[in-house]
Amino acid sequence: MKKNSALALALSCALFLSLPALAGEAGKDVKLTGYITDQWCGARNANPEGKDCALECAKKGAALMLYSDGKLYKLSDQKAAMKHVGIEVTVSGSLADDGSLSVASIEEASKKKS
Repeated sequence: MKKNSALALALSCALFLSLPALAGEAGKDVKLTGYITDQWCGARNANPEGKDCALECAKKGAALMLYSDGKLYKLSDQKAAMKHVGIEVTVSGSLADDGSLSVASIEEASKKKS
C-alpha cells in the first residue's frame, strides 16, 4: 500500500509541476502584428479597406479584435484599439487564459524598407 501512495504522490507532484506548460501561452508576454478589426466580420475587415465597416460594427456593439497570423484576439483596451482600425499595428501585451490580449501598447507597425 505504501508503494501505491508514494507513486500517487509522485504523479501528483509531476502533474502540478507541469501545469504551467499545459496552460500553453496563457499569461505569456507577446508582441503581435496585424490589423484591428471587429468581431463580427473578423478577417474580412482586417485591412485598410475594411476600416469603415469595422468602425460601424464597433459603434453597433462589436468588440474590436486583433487579427494576426490567422487568429483573432479580443483586446482589453477598446478605446486605444478604436484609434488604430485600418492600420497595420503591433500590439504588446499578455495573453489571458481565454485567449484575449491584455494590451500594454498599440503602435503602428514599422514600414519595411525596400
